[in-house]
Amino acid sequence: MIAMKRILVALLLLTGCYGAFAQDVIKHQRGEDLQQYLLDSVKFVSKDYTSGFVKFRDGSHAMGPVNISTIEQRIYFINPEGEIQVLANEDQVSYVTFNKRTFIKSTYGYVELLTTSDKASLGAVRRVSFLESEKKGAFGMVSQTTSITTMNTYLEGGNMYTLSVNQNTPYKYKVIPYFYRNEKVLMSTKKNLIKCFPEKKAFIEGYLKEHPVDFENFEEVSQLFDAVLKAE
Repeated sequence: MIAMKRILVALLLLTGCYGAFAQDVIKHQRGEDLQQYLLDSVKFVSKDYTSGFVKFRDGSHAMGPVNISTIEQRIYFINPEGEIQVLANEDQVSYVTFNKRTFIKSTYGYVELLTTSDKASLGAVRRVSFLESEKKGAFGMVSQTTSITTMNTYLEGGNMYTLSVNQNTPYKYKVIPYFYRNEKVLMSTKKNLIKCFPEKKAFIEGYLKEHPVDFENFEEVSQLFDAVLKAE
């Protein structure tokens, strides 16, 4: 009998709970740090730094208040002096745990294990990515047909003045599904799901015929994964 552990995670984005994908726009001035406009619950996997345990590949470990950036996919920690720093030997991390949550380091980012069984687990990477900025033209309108020349400074009366250039930068918040089996992170595909549960190949194929699944959509993959675990 499959032993399954469910970890319920609230995906807190901007004004509430979203699904596996959300997009919004940051209005800012050119050259500003865009991260200052994002909520901590968006730019990090947790809104707060929490006491955590970082395990390294050589068997050593470190403990302290940690968090994971959804933008850089890197561990941040608070040192004894109260300063926030980036973990230096990131490439040596095996996994990190905090708030009863486990994140596996992989080439795709930090995969949080959400639904686990003795055969395989379903996980997800939370990732924020910025898209190309739009420059605002006359009257604050975005020019769709003509290029906008950026003028940084102008001279008047012998004085140099700096201009502020307003921009709109779209960004996406994604919850990307992955499978975890035999200490390896696998991309979310039909082939890899069958690799995780070869004895349930017929059930998986039958389910997909009746319920087509977008393997990049976490909610749809989660429903499929749950069904596979419950199947006899």
